[in-house]
Amino acid sequence: RIDDAGLHITVDGQARTLPVDTIVVCAGQESRRELLAPLEAAGIPVTLIGGADVAAELDAKRAIDQGTRVAAAL
Repeated sequence: RIDDAGLHITVDGQARTLPVDTIVVCAGQESRRELLAPLEAAGIPVTLIGGADVAAELDAKRAIDQGTRVAAAL
């Protein structure tokens, strides 16, 4: 539960409240590839990187590396 007191959790059967003011919920990712087929059909070279490539294993370091490699190849 989240309220004005913070984030309420249970650890090893013990209720605890973490005094936080911000909660970030990461609830999964899905690849967005709607532009891939139209671009390929138009003969435009496309390279998928980051979450568009593999959303299940979203990794910022990998995405930055992929983007850097694509940019260096231009």
